Amino acid sequence: MTTLEPSPPLVAAAVVVATTYVLQQNKQRLKSIINAYKSRRELRKIARNKIHNQPDDDSAQPQPRVSGIFIHPVKSLRPVALSQTKFDTHGLVGDRRLMIVRPLPTPLYGHFMDGEATHRFLTQRQSPSLATVDATEPITLDSSKTLIKLSSSLVTDDEHVTINVHPSAVKSFPIRYLAGVWNDVIQVADVGDEAAAFVSKVVCKDDPNFKDVRVVSVMQSSERRVDELYCPDAARVGILGSLPQGGLTDGFPILVATQASLDELNNRLLLKGKKELPISRFRPNIVINNTLKPFDEDNWKAIQIGQESDAVILHIAKGCPRCKQSCTDQLTGERGDEPLETLAEFRALGKNDEDVYFAQNAVLNGDGSIWSSGRYKGVIKLGDPVTILTRGDPVWDSETVQAE
Repeated sequence: MTTLEPSPPLVAAAVVVATTYVLQQNKQRLKSIINAYKSRRELRKIARNKIHNQPDDDSAQPQPRVSGIFIHPVKSLRPVALSQTKFDTHGLVGDRRLMIVRPLPTPLYGHFMDGEATHRFLTQRQSPSLATVDATEPITLDSSKTLIKLSSSLVTDDEHVTINVHPSAVKSFPIRYLAGVWNDVIQVADVGDEAAAFVSKVVCKDDPNFKDVRVVSVMQSSERRVDELYCPDAARVGILGSLPQGGLTDGFPILVATQASLDELNNRLLLKGKKELPISRFRPNIVINNTLKPFDEDNWKAIQIGQESDAVILHIAKGCPRCKQSCTDQLTGERGDEPLETLAEFRALGKNDEDVYFAQNAVLNGDGSIWSSGRYKGVIKLGDPVTILTRGDPVWDSETVQAE
C-alpha cells in the first residue's frame, strides 16, 4: 500500500504559515508589553503631578475618599467590613476564596472529559437564603491555621462550622474538583463534610435538591484570568504580560462603587414611596464618597488610592451588570423587585433593556509591585484619598448579559 507524503512545496508552505502565525502572536504580545510599560510610566507621572498640584483652599471640591472596604470570605455569603486591606493575586486578601458548588450530572457519553467541569457554582441567584449566612474575617492563629466561621439565622444559634483556609490546609484537602464559574473552569479543593452539611441546611430551605452542595476553596495554583477584551495593557502582570487573576469572583477581582450613585438610586426609590437600600445589595469591595456626581465612576479609567509608598493604582475595566441577586435582602434572604426595577429606568446601558449597571469592575495596576510571594505591595485604609488619574468613555458588556 502506497503512503502519500506531502510534497516539499506544501511542507514549506505549512512551515511558513506556522512561523508567520507564531511571529505575529509574539509581535502582538511584545506590543502589549511595551504599551503596558509606557502606560504605567505615564500613570506614575500623572499621579505625581495631580497629588502635588491639588488645591489647598476650602472652596475646592472635597477630596474623594474611601468610605467602605468589604470582603466576602465565601462567594455569595454576607460581607465583612474592614478598616484596611491588602491585595494578592486574586484581589483583596481573603475575598471570595471559598464558594459553594453542586455536582453536575454525568454527561450522556458516560464520563467527564479532561478539563471539563464536574461541579458548578451556586449563589444567591439560585438560593437567596445564602444571604443569611455570616462568614467571619479569616483569622490566622499559627503557621498552619487560618480559620473562618460560618453561622446563619436559619439554623440554631449555637450551631456553626469552622473552616481552616490556610494555604497549607487547603493544599492538604484530598478531594479536588474542576468547578464551572460562568464560562470558566477552575480547580478547587473540597473543604470537608462538616461545612457541606451546614450549608446544606440553609440552601435546602430554597430547594430540597440542593442537599448535594459542597464548599470548596480556590487553590494557590488555581488560575482563572480576567477577560482579555476588557483588561487594560497596564494591568497585565509580569515580564510576559499575563492577564490578572479573577479567582472565584464573577469576572474581575475588585468591584468599586460610590456613595453618590447609591444616594441617587435611593432618592429615586424614595420618590416612588419605596425604602432605601444599603450598599451591601451590590456587594462592592471598595466604596468611595465625595465624588463629583452620581455615576461619575462610569468615566474613570485609572484611580489612585492613597498618596504614600503604599498607594494603590486601580484600572477601571467595565461596568458591572446587575442581576436578581441585587434584589435579595442581605439580612433576611427575601427577594423583591428593587433595585432592578428602578435601575431599568435610567441605567439600562447594555445591549438590551434588561442589562442595567451599577458599580465598576477593576483590576490592579501591574507595575511590578506584585511580590514574589504573590502579595501586592500596597494597602488601602478607610479615609484614604482617591485621585482620579485618567478618564474616558464608559465600557459596558459587548454582548447581552446572561445571568444564571
